[in-house]
Amino acid sequence: MDKNRYHHLGWLHGIELFEAAFSTQTFSRHAHEGFAIGAIAEGAGGYQCRGETMVLPAGSLSLMNPEEPHTGFAATPWLRYNMLYASEAAVCAVLDLKSLRGFATVAPKDKGFAISQSLSVLATTLNAPKFLDWHLQIEEAVHEVLAQSFVRYGRADLPPPGREPDAISTLRACISSGVAQGDDLSLTDLAETVGLSPSYLIRSTRRQTGLTPHGLVLKARVEHAHHLILDKTPAAEAAVISGFYDQAHLIRQYRRHFGVTPGAVVQHS
Repeated sequence: MDKNRYHHLGWLHGIELFEAAFSTQTFSRHAHEGFAIGAIAEGAGGYQCRGETMVLPAGSLSLMNPEEPHTGFAATPWLRYNMLYASEAAVCAVLDLKSLRGFATVAPKDKGFAISQSLSVLATTLNAPKFLDWHLQIEEAVHEVLAQSFVRYGRADLPPPGREPDAISTLRACISSGVAQGDDLSLTDLAETVGLSPSYLIRSTRRQTGLTPHGLVLKARVEHAHHLILDKTPAAEAAVISGFYDQAHLIRQYRRHFGVTPGAVVQHS
């Protein structure tokens, strides 16, 4: 049974993600208006493109330039892949670039399966219940897919991130205040607050702290919940106040941060 799903991100430059899972569906000769960046997750997919027939096994990438004609079909009894579609204007906006040179190779090897994993993270997040900072996590996931794809295979030259101590200090303060007030934080708003482009902010924050802006927000929310729990707030209530979509969401993140669940915290007076 086919289990395809299509996500349209109208708030993020109209970028789209196609989660394909089918056995018999075929695609006649067609082309996309923008770039298509995909990774085979299970089975093998087939193309007719650039004058040849290609069969792409699991772990393969599929990188199409705008208006590049091709067909598509399942080359195995079951095929599953994730495909991101983005116009040239959308890619330039997300990566803060003035122009793109496109992909030279249709099906390069996915080094370290980095893009496959990034597409999978994006799909998983899009299917998760919406919670505070959901948009922020999606923005970062899309940026990760596009940055890896165009730097590795599209000859894009992103400015190397520098150390921005004042910006990162302002970012931390903004996150702390936003978490305390229960705000829904977005990458665009955070970038505007510190005066950097969203793309540069992600890369600079990761270089200086080891985390992305969303990582810093998640850390702040877990720590906020921790203080509430120490003040005898029930974990379920602390989860809602701190911005998690339920207690289970908090418990997962709490364990990753502290190594235990909230119920294993022992207070001594």
